[in-house]
Amino acid sequence: MSIFTHTTVGAKDLERALDSIFYNQNVGPFICRQLIQRLVTSNPSRDYLYRVVQKFNDNGNGVRGDMQAVIAAVLLDVEARGPSFTVAPTFGKQREPLLRVTALARAFAAPPTMNGTYVESGTQTNLITTPVAHRLNNGDVVQLLFTDTSGNPAPANQAYTVSVVNSNKFNITVPNMLAGTYYQATNVITVTNSGHALQVGYPIYLKFTSGAALSGQYTVASVRSSTVFTVATGDGTVQSGNCLEAKISASGFLQVKTNVTVSCPGPHGLNVGDSFYAAFGTTKPTDGVYTVNTVLDPTHFTLIASNSVSSATTGSTFNLFPLVPPPVNRSGNVTIQWSTWNMGATDTGSTFNLAQSPLSSPTVFNFFFPSYEFPGALASAGLTTPEFQLTSDTSVALQMNYLEGGLLTGNNTNGLSSFNNNGGAIVLDIGPWVSTNYTASANIPKLVDAMNSLLVAGQLSASTKSNIVNYVTNSLSYGNPPTPTQMRDRARAVIHLISVSPDFTIQK
Repeated sequence: MSIFTHTTVGAKDLERALDSIFYNQNVGPFICRQLIQRLVTSNPSRDYLYRVVQKFNDNGNGVRGDMQAVIAAVLLDVEARGPSFTVAPTFGKQREPLLRVTALARAFAAPPTMNGTYVESGTQTNLITTPVAHRLNNGDVVQLLFTDTSGNPAPANQAYTVSVVNSNKFNITVPNMLAGTYYQATNVITVTNSGHALQVGYPIYLKFTSGAALSGQYTVASVRSSTVFTVATGDGTVQSGNCLEAKISASGFLQVKTNVTVSCPGPHGLNVGDSFYAAFGTTKPTDGVYTVNTVLDPTHFTLIASNSVSSATTGSTFNLFPLVPPPVNRSGNVTIQWSTWNMGATDTGSTFNLAQSPLSSPTVFNFFFPSYEFPGALASAGLTTPEFQLTSDTSVALQMNYLEGGLLTGNNTNGLSSFNNNGGAIVLDIGPWVSTNYTASANIPKLVDAMNSLLVAGQLSASTKSNIVNYVTNSLSYGNPPTPTQMRDRARAVIHLISVSPDFTIQK
């Protein structure tokens, strides 16, 4: 018998096994119950489950397992849509912590991307101009994508913290350069530069942005402190000014024989052929001057080492000092992408913690078991509560902090805030509600009604609504006219109080 015959027989055996499972009478109830639990309610009635299973068994055209028909049956069933069921205390499901964040992200989507122009004029500062008001405040974080039109390398595409100039202009600080000052006398240049990370004998490229000192490659003559070092110069002129030191932080390397791949936590900005001094801090490879061999992507490049070994390091930073002029005279176009989407792990941390992180469930059975019953009153009532497996006194507090970090942090008065903890990962825009039409004391009920419809499908209890209106009206000051901060704080408070309420946490 040939290998092809074996393969054919094996495929048929596998197909028979899958068919045996697929047509088992227990498959429909097993799948449909979990779909109802994830989408509608943790405790579906027998009749609800029966109706959905019938659609799984036959979509009406003799087809079994038509998931489009099954999902429609789950969501359009009378128990999923009927108002009489939503008021039942046993109906509904606790929102998974991650879904509480995504619900807010969908409700308050970030502004559309914005285009602008940028220019650097010999310094580390990049000035960005937008055709309309950008709505940013100092300290906000945005993702910027650059296209150079000046013939020079464009700035790195990455997240930046902004410094606002006016409503249509803001500055960013270009990475991989340290700004400092210098004083030159008697053929010695003394540089004051916090965090220079240099040692005696290191080659270094200095870009002098003011004064008449000559930019170029120097050798470190002495290191007086972590903020002061000197280099020798043939120019005896006495002068002073500002300067830049090129420096890149690397996060690890992988060496296979003589080929070394260097990893950086952010864009390195290097090009093939650029020379740099690498302070690996290890004997494999040795510290020294290298040339970029290939650029694999914005955060990885390769070099050729003199020794042939296989070794690697990760999580241990080391410094690279480019020996080429930094591109500080350039201009072009820029796209402002509001969210960086760099959320990182969301199931760690002692202050902000969702107890969930995408693709990181502790078992192959998801973050919780479909038959889990929370001990106490819920279990005694015979209620299945899968999502409550993530619930504890500690997790409730940490999850509330996480929502607070996305809604209440940051100083932006134009309606913008972001997860995680105003880090720019997922930007929220509540700008349409930051106005006197919604935040004046007489209009707070109107604002609560709007958020009631948007966030909880109009199911906010009368007592919760009353408590929120009274708190915001009586506890948060409001001038005549109100300040942008006062309007923002009232809008944020309403949204935050609803998002941490039982009415939002339990989805019906």
